[in-house]
Amino acid sequence: MNLEFIELDLDWPFELSLFDLKNYILSKLLEYGEPLRWAITSVTNHPKKNIQIISVEVVLIINQDKDKGINPELN
Repeated sequence: MNLEFIELDLDWPFELSLFDLKNYILSKLLEYGEPLRWAITSVTNHPKKNIQIISVEVVLIINQDKDKGINPELN
């Protein structure tokens, strides 16, 4: 297993409630690996697209057997 630090910008549609935000972020992070620790570092409005952009910093646990992660060749 390895740890990997990444920064992501995620779209937060206005129709997604604040109460559903945590599960939404976690579901997106699971596409990259298992989140060990994460934090929202900023939220920016994008009125033309009717969304907000969430910047997230994440420490992921990457399982070498599954080849998950941003750079699988580094695992």
